[in-house]
Amino acid sequence: MNLAAVRRRRWAGLPRRASVPGGRAAKPCAAGAGRTRAPLPDGDDRALQTERARFAAGIDRELRLACHGEVAMRRELGCAARVLLERRLYRRIGFVRLSDYARERLGISGRTLQEAAWVATRLDALPAISRAYDRSELSWARARALCAIATVEDEEQWLEVARTRTVEELEELAKRSRRRSDVPPDPAADGAEIDGEPALRWRFACPARVRAVWGRAVELASRMAGGPLATWEAAEAIAAEGFSGRPSGASLGDRSLIEAMRLARRQRCAGGVREPPVTVSCREGGTVRPADGIRERTVTMDGVPFPAELARASAATSPAERIPADTVASSVLSAPVDAEPSAPAGPVPLVLEPAPADAFALDARLHEATRVIRTAEPRIGRLLRVVVDHKLYRMLGFATLDAYARERLGLSIRKVWALAKLERATARSDDFGRAYREGRLSWVQAVTLLPVLDRTNAPAWVARADGVTVRRLSDEVSWVLEARDVSGSAASLAPPPLDSRLASPAAPLVAACRESSRGGGYAGECRETSPACRLQIGARSAALATQQSAAPSSASPLLTAELDAARSEIVDAEIAFVAPVSVIALLRDVLDAFAQPGAPRWRALERLLHHVVHHWESQPRHPDPIFARDGWRCTVPGCSSRRNLHDHHITFRSRGGLNTRDNRTAVCAAHHLHGLHDGTIRASGPAPSGIEWQLGVRSGAPPFATYVGDRRCPPVAASDAVLPLGGAALGSL
Repeated sequence: MNLAAVRRRRWAGLPRRASVPGGRAAKPCAAGAGRTRAPLPDGDDRALQTERARFAAGIDRELRLACHGEVAMRRELGCAARVLLERRLYRRIGFVRLSDYARERLGISGRTLQEAAWVATRLDALPAISRAYDRSELSWARARALCAIATVEDEEQWLEVARTRTVEELEELAKRSRRRSDVPPDPAADGAEIDGEPALRWRFACPARVRAVWGRAVELASRMAGGPLATWEAAEAIAAEGFSGRPSGASLGDRSLIEAMRLARRQRCAGGVREPPVTVSCREGGTVRPADGIRERTVTMDGVPFPAELARASAATSPAERIPADTVASSVLSAPVDAEPSAPAGPVPLVLEPAPADAFALDARLHEATRVIRTAEPRIGRLLRVVVDHKLYRMLGFATLDAYARERLGLSIRKVWALAKLERATARSDDFGRAYREGRLSWVQAVTLLPVLDRTNAPAWVARADGVTVRRLSDEVSWVLEARDVSGSAASLAPPPLDSRLASPAAPLVAACRESSRGGGYAGECRETSPACRLQIGARSAALATQQSAAPSSASPLLTAELDAARSEIVDAEIAFVAPVSVIALLRDVLDAFAQPGAPRWRALERLLHHVVHHWESQPRHPDPIFARDGWRCTVPGCSSRRNLHDHHITFRSRGGLNTRDNRTAVCAAHHLHGLHDGTIRASGPAPSGIEWQLGVRSGAPPFATYVGDRRCPPVAASDAVLPLGGAALGSL
């Protein structure tokens, strides 16, 4: 008899371990014992785990079916979007920028539309990958990664690699391989980088009133730049302005210099000096396999033949290689979303599946595709909320939610959290939930309303979103949040009156800072470096330096009181955005220059913002008051342009129009020349809020869209269109 049998017979006569509540057996532990073995699950636990795994598999199956339906409609969206981009047909409808059309008409970003068009273009050039995509064998993220590196010659091999590799590994291979000249670049590539630099998230805790001044500074930065800026771009402008007007004697740190040196080193390494893009090795039989790592670490691919593309990655692309027809549209698909419109090139031959060339029919096709996607997203959000709340992705073999979303569903983690957040918001109000699930609220509108939504004001906000442009809705939400930061909980979250002028609630804070500086109190840099002192930014005269050196003895009690008040103030808000590392380094250096000994960190940001806002508001004004009245932006509904503004006469002077202010409005040069004077857009009525805008004027049919100010008007049926004598439409005159 062996030793194991002896042990079994010895323990056979002992009583069983007593069970404890919860279904697990309690194992006696001797005093002083070190570690005990975890009890094994009994029958009930195993049944519970089996039921949980079965439930997780069912939720996963429903999620994948919902995502597959959305993926199929994304290709339909991309096929129509490519024709729209190639011919710039959104200009015929009354929009001069792709981002404005996508936001106002489709409820998505311009970058999303460009990405869908690029994927559809590449799928048409890769038949094998296209068939696998149509059979739902590839998710959106996996198909996009393959479209960036595969060609017609090696797409079958890349498909074999994709079946055994993760999306992250495919994207890493695409990043390390040299891009061929016959493959157009992905407009949404390098999601982890901004402007060619690693992206970092900057979070700064401060009082709510400081966040309100921050919003005012971001708005002024867009005005100074002449166009809408991302938050990190506005932060860069604020930091640069603070750098030029920093207090006397303050020196900047070395963060910016160190980050610049690191970026230069990374660019040199990326150029192939130290870290080649891809290292390949040849096995017996001539099969080419890649190195699955950087710095020449040779790792096989689980026996899957690797495409020959990476074997040619270190060599330049031969000029004799065939260039497919989809390269013709590569410059259009990769153009910046907010670029100024230029004269369209000649007609581009279409290689897509048949799509309507008429702008209005193409818009109807795009709108229907986005409507289907919009109605599928609430279902995906409901299922994702169950997965997130119960962590069901662990039962499916994934360690993180990010890995499950990317590999299983083809979604980014940012989209997953946004869908889950919108699903939770539907519990606040039945009106919002009904409008969101029925597709009456677009993705952009729903996300915009999240910060101000509650049970009492949800019906009013839903009605407001249905009646105004997305640009006006975003401005109203920002105004309400800024007023809440300034006034606290006393400010209402209800929408402001319709057509009201949205004056900045943070303007009184800057004015109070200015008045306190004139009275001798401390007010940051507004008194020292503003143009009101008639001094060059950063310069100091001898008299001013003498006055400042004598002032601390008398002003120190007041300064001490302000510092004590700052230390006791409640920090109840946060400023957060994603920016390149160099921008964050510059902003931190400037905050160090504006910091005071013993003062909270947010006090340096407050001093910087007061200086920047006061300096920008003190710039010389344009003598024409029309631009200031219209907020230094184009007044055409939905337009985001702030540069190249023209003073347009609503009733042309050639037709007897006067030069009064109610007959003049600010419009951008593109809308002025290519819309109003081209006959695509018609304006009538008194300015500023009574102008009736007709976008997409066409012959024999009503205009595409009609607005009064920023308010939408109900569409006019074709039978109700007013035709002048002779049967010609009014737009043809």
